[in-house]
Amino acid sequence: MGLAGPGIPEPRPRPDVLLVPCHPGTGEPWRPPEGEATVVPLDGGVWAYLTSPGETSPTPATGVLPDGVLRDDYPLPSRPWYPLEPHVGAFRDTLVGLPAIRGPRLRTYHDAYRS
Repeated sequence: MGLAGPGIPEPRPRPDVLLVPCHPGTGEPWRPPEGEATVVPLDGGVWAYLTSPGETSPTPATGVLPDGVLRDDYPLPSRPWYPLEPHVGAFRDTLVGLPAIRGPRLRTYHDAYRS
């Protein structure tokens, strides 16, 4: 499993499952530029937190500040009180539905979350 999306390099070798952001307007999941891959769409905020946990995205003030100058008085984004972890049942059930579960790589994840 790996993170993929706009602005970050695609992981090599390509993992079996890619965690990708959803488009904020259409809700469609981001697709890798080449080939078919199994993608798991995530909310844009969750995906951004996973790709760059210490980074915030300030919005430049339009018409007031010069280009390249970012505001520093924006509110900090809310952060979870605990690390983000998958729901064990949903994770296990999703793995069982994948054809690649018969392979040793995904089977190891399934067996680890089975108990």
